[in-house]
Amino acid sequence: MKHDRVKQSVYANTPFCSGGFNYQKLEEGLWVIYSKMRYKTNVAFDLVYDDPAEMKIEDKGYYMLSLNNVTSQPIIDLKICEKQLCFANYSWTFFKPKERNCDVNFKGANNKYITLYFNEEWLQKNLLQNSLFSEAGLDKFIMSDQPYIAWPVDEKDELVKNFGIFDEVMNMNNEANHIDFLQFKLCTLNLIFGFLRTCRDQQVFEKHFAIDYENKFSINKVENYLTSNLYDKFPGIDFLAEKFKISESKLKSEFKQFFGKPIYKYFQEKQMILAKELIIENKLLIKEISYKFGYENTSKFTAAFKKYHDILPSELQKQEFDVAI
Repeated sequence: MKHDRVKQSVYANTPFCSGGFNYQKLEEGLWVIYSKMRYKTNVAFDLVYDDPAEMKIEDKGYYMLSLNNVTSQPIIDLKICEKQLCFANYSWTFFKPKERNCDVNFKGANNKYITLYFNEEWLQKNLLQNSLFSEAGLDKFIMSDQPYIAWPVDEKDELVKNFGIFDEVMNMNNEANHIDFLQFKLCTLNLIFGFLRTCRDQQVFEKHFAIDYENKFSINKVENYLTSNLYDKFPGIDFLAEKFKISESKLKSEFKQFFGKPIYKYFQEKQMILAKELIIENKLLIKEISYKFGYENTSKFTAAFKKYHDILPSELQKQEFDVAI
């Protein structure tokens, strides 16, 4: 592990993962950490806190607000599709101090996290005094017994642009001699207000429910299984529930909360993304793609493709042929 105190960055390359993070103290009580990790194998982690009785200094802990980008690489036969596809999922997480935070990451994942750590004093001085914080219901969250909030973000949401913005303002590519702290502070404030507006407009606190960590692991495993088995028809809720030891009702409700879509729609959309690449590469007939994806006939596949991509597969195929010649 390498720690550059001047650039305030940490980098590691281990048999499990490679990557690191940049960190900055924006002001008293507020830190920003931007991390990027690529996983070489399946890795699960859980935060471990020091025993309060053994602590030599008083530490009341930090709240953790994070915008997350988890990008998986499904297992795809390169003889059929040469392009390595990536499926990106975006989300917010907001944890109270010293609450359990564990996660699972699968081989090939490339993940990014823009995380704000702030203490109780900073929360009281800045957020609790803001009207948008209470309009978003987050004052109720702070007073509740809920340990965290996790909420999906649509890939077309303007908030996703923050990853490119923070690449620049935190000098992640080492292209600048120094960080423009005024610009950095403005971008951080915009990120916070983006989260507050999302919570207000989507009524996050009212709709959110905490997911048990065993079920959270199961939901992640279900998603990984689905994206690794796109060359088949949807396996069914009952099959997935039995395979991953979770009730059907919890699987449906918690998958939707975690990934923002019903489980079958999520699976079908990933199939349609893969189908587009197969058509572009022109290695399979549309009828063959339809069969591989488990559709009863080509017309049903065509309808699903048109609904997602707003173009018929035959029209896309013709466009690619015209470009090629």
